[in-house]
Amino acid sequence: MMRGPTTPIADPPAEDAWDFGGYPYALEPLLLPPVDAAGALAGPDVAAEHVAASRLVGDLAEGGPTVDRGEPEELFWFRWITGHQVCFLLWRLMGQLLEDVAEGETTADEAIPPLSRYVDGYSAMLLYTGSCTHQIYNDVIRPSMRLRHRAFSGSWAPDYLHVRALLRGRAQARLTSGPSELDGAVRLHGRVHDGVAARLVPNGQSLLNQAPVRRLNHRLLGIVYDSYFMTVRTPVTRGQAVSQLMRRLTAIVRDLTANGLYPCPDDGVLPDELRLDEVVSCAAGMPGILVDVARAAVGGPANRPQPVGSGVAKAARA
Repeated sequence: MMRGPTTPIADPPAEDAWDFGGYPYALEPLLLPPVDAAGALAGPDVAAEHVAASRLVGDLAEGGPTVDRGEPEELFWFRWITGHQVCFLLWRLMGQLLEDVAEGETTADEAIPPLSRYVDGYSAMLLYTGSCTHQIYNDVIRPSMRLRHRAFSGSWAPDYLHVRALLRGRAQARLTSGPSELDGAVRLHGRVHDGVAARLVPNGQSLLNQAPVRRLNHRLLGIVYDSYFMTVRTPVTRGQAVSQLMRRLTAIVRDLTANGLYPCPDDGVLPDELRLDEVVSCAAGMPGILVDVARAAVGGPANRPQPVGSGVAKAARA
């Protein structure tokens, strides 16, 4: 197997203190395989230290050490960049599972549980990245995207292409003919996605919709998108991808344990989509959802029972 680069940003997270980026709410670059690298994350290349890291995520979710929140702009910038990086990793892990099913390397029944955990994790990260106040989104985050490109858009995300059909609930992307927990996870994702969009951009005017610019090459736009989110394309093994995921999940769970999902008061009204019971459950149970993501990434069972069609366990941990 071709080995990826040796780098400290793929080391397992520290158990006793925040080490992500060197200080609380710092950032780290993300290493991902080239977009068109088939089978890049195939194989069981997950070492014992990654299993230990998944247990650390669970321990921290039960109550970790207090982390100084610092400046709101720094906290929410960390959430915006790091939460998106987790999404990219989850898309690649989902895409690899779908590829494995298509090639007969695994069955649909075997793939559905981890796929469901990853989709729930993606929903959680949408809420997490969208937890900033309206003022910080409009004064810091939205202008930073516009300065990178007037028409900056999430549709440029290169790795989303691997899972677009699945996450949009298209019939050809269903793995079984009958209902499954994956269907519920995908439905929840759609509601969370619409709710976060309505909360951050209540007038519906995205940068892409506002910008009168000519169409650019999609590959070039993908590079622009990667650079904004500190993402570098290079050969990466599954173990290195999982380790990067664990580093981010550990930092995020430490943040949530110390600060909660909405640490700063905001005078904005939550849209109806974010008031739905299943979305409220996703927000309240976010640390537990991320524990399940960590366990799925190292091949372990979910920490909580997942009823068919729910997408998120009914008894989510607060």
